[in-house]
Amino acid sequence: MVLRRLLVAITFVLLAAAAAQEARPLLVGAEALQAEYPGNYGVSYTEARPFAQALGLAYWQSGDRLILGMGSLLVRLPVSAIPKSRTVFKKLVTGTPPHALRDGKRILVPVKYVARAFGCTYGGGSNGLRVLLPAASLQSLNNAVSNGRDVLVLRFDRNVNVVRQAPGHWTLLGVRAEEGMRTLTGLYLSDVRLVPGPLGSELFLDGASGFPEEVAYYPNEVRIYVGEKGTVPRPRPLVVIDPGHGGADAGAVYGNLKEKDIVLKVARQAAVILKRRGYRVRLTRDKDVQVSMTQRAQLAAQADVLVSLHVAGSPLAPAGPGIFTYTGGTRTTPVFTARSRTLLAGGGYQPILRYYAQPPGGVARLAGLLESELGRIGLSARKGETPLYLLERAPGAAVLFELGSLSNSSDRARLASSAQQSAYAQVIALAVASFLGGGS
Repeated sequence: MVLRRLLVAITFVLLAAAAAQEARPLLVGAEALQAEYPGNYGVSYTEARPFAQALGLAYWQSGDRLILGMGSLLVRLPVSAIPKSRTVFKKLVTGTPPHALRDGKRILVPVKYVARAFGCTYGGGSNGLRVLLPAASLQSLNNAVSNGRDVLVLRFDRNVNVVRQAPGHWTLLGVRAEEGMRTLTGLYLSDVRLVPGPLGSELFLDGASGFPEEVAYYPNEVRIYVGEKGTVPRPRPLVVIDPGHGGADAGAVYGNLKEKDIVLKVARQAAVILKRRGYRVRLTRDKDVQVSMTQRAQLAAQADVLVSLHVAGSPLAPAGPGIFTYTGGTRTTPVFTARSRTLLAGGGYQPILRYYAQPPGGVARLAGLLESELGRIGLSARKGETPLYLLERAPGAAVLFELGSLSNSSDRARLASSAQQSAYAQVIALAVASFLGGGS
């Protein structure tokens, strides 16, 4: 009787042990994998490459070595074939580090060891196992210029990997970051934008397209380099487009037509065209907000070309577009040239000013190019001068471009038309590109 009970107990233990060694579901993040128990030893393994992909890990495998990486954190595992000897197997799976196992063409990795090495939570029961990598948070984002390149420094609360998707587009794997845009001052970069994505956050670098991009990892930090190492590029000119008014200040109004809306649509489209041509472009506002004259002037003071957009509203205003330059300065020394020389003498940003401080006649040339581009779409322009403070602040060529008058029915029809707004944007972009040497 005692012997029978003992045999039943042993059988039960063996059956339970056998059941424990069966493959079980393994959920890694949102990916359904399978946990296996090679050699029935009780240590869960899973196929290495799908496991790495599910966690966003870098993967290198060659011969008897496997490396998994997350940022600067690397986990190195020796790779061995599954041995027949249970004693040898025990040494492989309990070593520090444990071995990855080669099973035919597959490489298996110890789930618990790798998960904990990368800071994942690991758990589960008889129904399956679960590995979860907590989302990373972006702590700070900064830009610097070093050795002829822009360096974008991103710091996180843990190590992360990033993947380049296209020129100027990177995916921050597993990173939770607030959507938004930040303006930078770099040799190449002008803005960076973060957008939530299915694999983490998408990072867009405005100005990086066409230039080398390189990534380097440090503990809890990623650095993205833009530009050719060791070279000092000719700084690209900065075009500032100023869509007038905004927010509570609607500007000229006629029925549902508002100056602030019209000029913003034109400015946005012109900016897109100029950015595609490789210029740095900033808008004094990119949404319906009221921006102070001080903030506008601060951007104007950095501009190599400034175009301030407005619409006339007075019943006395003549019909048609108007192009205006600043009234200050003298006929032989336009104000933007005098301003550039003052900045150069006073310690302004030397590379930009030396390259793009225009000789006398530059403003007139920009105005002439705008007039010429308007002629291509069948419009003529009035020309004049204005004491607009913003124009005085720009060290480069600066004009006020009045798109038309809301008091005139023909002008209203053009200003309300999406096609005509796009045509105005083309006029601005082509004139500015021609002025800066980008062709027409």
